[in-house]
Amino acid sequence: MLGERYFQSRDRLLGCCRRIDELAEASGIETRDTGDEARRELSRPLRIVALGEVNAGKSTLLNALAGAELCPAGPLPTTQRTGYYRYSSTEREVERDNGWVVVGRDLDFLRHFELIDTPGTNSGWRDSVFADSGKYEAVDLLLVVFPSGNTWTAATWELISQLSEEALDKTALVVQQADLKGPEDLQVIDGHMRELCQKKIGRDLPILAVAAGLALEAKLDPESSRKSWSASRFSVFEEFVTSRLCESERRRYLLDRTSQEAANHLREIEAGLDRQKRGMDDDGWFLAGIEREANQLRDLILESSPKTLAGARGRYENEVGKLARRLGSMLGAAPTSWRLFFGDSTAAKAEARLADGLREAIRDFAAADAERLLEECEGHWNDVRPRVVERMGLDPGEPVVSGEAREGVVARFTETVGKSVTGVLSQLRVRASLDAPLRSRNGRLKFVAALTLALLAAAGICGTLGLDHWPHWLLLGAAGMAGIYILMAWTSRIRIAGETRQRLRDASGRFESAMRGDYAEAVRGLFVEYSNGLIGVRRQLAERQATLKPRSEQWDRLYLELKSIEQEMG
Repeated sequence: MLGERYFQSRDRLLGCCRRIDELAEASGIETRDTGDEARRELSRPLRIVALGEVNAGKSTLLNALAGAELCPAGPLPTTQRTGYYRYSSTEREVERDNGWVVVGRDLDFLRHFELIDTPGTNSGWRDSVFADSGKYEAVDLLLVVFPSGNTWTAATWELISQLSEEALDKTALVVQQADLKGPEDLQVIDGHMRELCQKKIGRDLPILAVAAGLALEAKLDPESSRKSWSASRFSVFEEFVTSRLCESERRRYLLDRTSQEAANHLREIEAGLDRQKRGMDDDGWFLAGIEREANQLRDLILESSPKTLAGARGRYENEVGKLARRLGSMLGAAPTSWRLFFGDSTAAKAEARLADGLREAIRDFAAADAERLLEECEGHWNDVRPRVVERMGLDPGEPVVSGEAREGVVARFTETVGKSVTGVLSQLRVRASLDAPLRSRNGRLKFVAALTLALLAAAGICGTLGLDHWPHWLLLGAAGMAGIYILMAWTSRIRIAGETRQRLRDASGRFESAMRGDYAEAVRGLFVEYSNGLIGVRRQLAERQATLKPRSEQWDRLYLELKSIEQEMG
């Protein structure tokens, strides 16, 4: 194919440039567009136009270049309007307002070349051909075709003389049907045409003799037409076209310019990726700093926990006072008498009631303290959130411990702190401390109660026997013993309740100590949930960092590819 090496390099370069642009866009990096004009010109197909008189062989020449029967050709004048042949995946023909017909064909050759076939310069459409002469400056190669039997046709030479210097720089003269002339005749024709060039335009133009019909025949059936290809002289003509179009200084400049701009864009992307990496590293340190702030706030709260737990002492002492009052009621004379005969569970009930009271008191304390800590967290978050938005462009939203989640956070904090009740009771040993004095008290009271009952029984017996005075004295003794029973029950109740109150109040330090571990665990758990608010930001940062590595790897591949293309072009 014409210019195969050039088009391979060009397509590789354009593909590399496209991938560089895609990398820049995916990375969010803006690059300069200084090379866009050169790239657009480089990417467009090369345009070749054929001019000449009727039946000069213009259409056949273009068909031979394309290797396909693209332009209509025949012994009679066939081309009546300018045909603009370009690539299209679907075949179509569209007539333009200027009289040109745009013909789309699915032909690989047309991906790289666009062909313009014109009516004869001596035909009925002569005026339109001459009127379009100013457009030929925009083409890449202008082929003026002469039949080998008439290379001095006036109409064609008149058209050549009207071409601008810029168009003449792109012009070559082609002598068609060269197979009908011998070598000496072609030499004479060449000399004659050079004289006409000097006479008409004052300069030389390239002159090539070909037999395009033989060349087309050979391309369509290469196995049976090898001799035709050799006789067509078309290989020399294609080398000329390749040299003039694909190996020209202009093409070299466009390739070099596009390659240089691609290298510049790669450098800009490299700098951008490096800035992004540094920025992401800084964002990581920024988030770590915020997390350290949250940890510092947590540590300050833990350091002040003795003071906070000291605030719970009032609730504890209140429950101790309630227990002492309940214990006084439970140790009254009447309840005590009942339990002397049916079993005493005062210590177990007292401990259970204290446990229920402490559990409720600790839950109230924990719920109130959780609300206080959440206020601290929300205050910190209100400071953190705008800083994250400003620094990273990411909004972490509301704190995860607020809104509907707040109730669950308080419940978990309260549950964790509430676990300390078991430890508190194990240290206070309420039941064990009550068992001994209650057993001693019950023993004494049982003795007095037994004497009272014995005196009452003796009084009954004496009365039955009719003994004078003894029943009265025995009843009086029983009444005295009952009074002693009541007095002992009252005084021992006051003593035991008071001693229990005092002992439990003295143990308030152990109450705080028993709560400290579970309270610290609850605080840490609350701050873990609070810190989860940055997980979303961390995840987005990690996603950004994850995309940076493949982009850097892609940059490396593009850099090596561009260097390979430069070596290939060099």
